[in-house]
Amino acid sequence: MNTNPNCDNDKCASPHGEVRVLPTGGDGNAILCRACFEHELRFRRARNPELGPDCRFALPSWDSLAVYAPARLGASNAPATSADDR
Repeated sequence: MNTNPNCDNDKCASPHGEVRVLPTGGDGNAILCRACFEHELRFRRARNPELGPDCRFALPSWDSLAVYAPARLGASNAPATSADDR
């Protein structure tokens, strides 16, 4: 199984690798690996001719997208505890 656990789609070519943030409109985003990004862009290119000018999907480049860096769980994110809290 090649699904990248950090990717929102299921067309991943590898279970590892960089993922980037693709804006989907409004406040939404999709977190996609490169293979899933390419799959999404193929869909958008195919669909755009059927849509009106105000409804067409943006076609950003991979390099223009922000790299997704999920918050890491660990000591820096753990709630502070003290002897008084026990």
